[in-house]
Amino acid sequence: MLAETHVDYAVQLMKKANLKVTKQRRDLIAFLYEHQDHYLPIKTVDQYLRNFYPRMSYETVYRNIDELSDLHIVEKRMFSSGLHVKFQCDFDHVQHSHFICENCGRVVELKEPPLAQVQDQLPDYQITAQHLEVFGLCPKCQL
Repeated sequence: MLAETHVDYAVQLMKKANLKVTKQRRDLIAFLYEHQDHYLPIKTVDQYLRNFYPRMSYETVYRNIDELSDLHIVEKRMFSSGLHVKFQCDFDHVQHSHFICENCGRVVELKEPPLAQVQDQLPDYQITAQHLEVFGLCPKCQL
């Protein structure tokens, strides 16, 4: 899928949810798409947007990220350094797993074991979601 197609798909999801499509939200989505292989600190996203929209508050950036996260357009994760966000890497499987490089922050989507395999290990439990994150060093950071 081309970059414009991904961004356009995200815009369509916003419209479908009756979320106003503003230039700021579109720029936010485009910026995150350009960095889709990394979780970015929310402060980095805030600084980027304020270069173009100096009157935009941190609260507005945070609220937009929350709204886009609710629509599964962006993924949020809390790391020891604070809240980080990235563009959704798999719209067809919004609950998926990642390898995250502990040095550079690169993110690689992983194929998860089928939920049935996990359910077999927990026969008396009801599983409602599955998410796995694996941390380590990517090949570039191992040099």
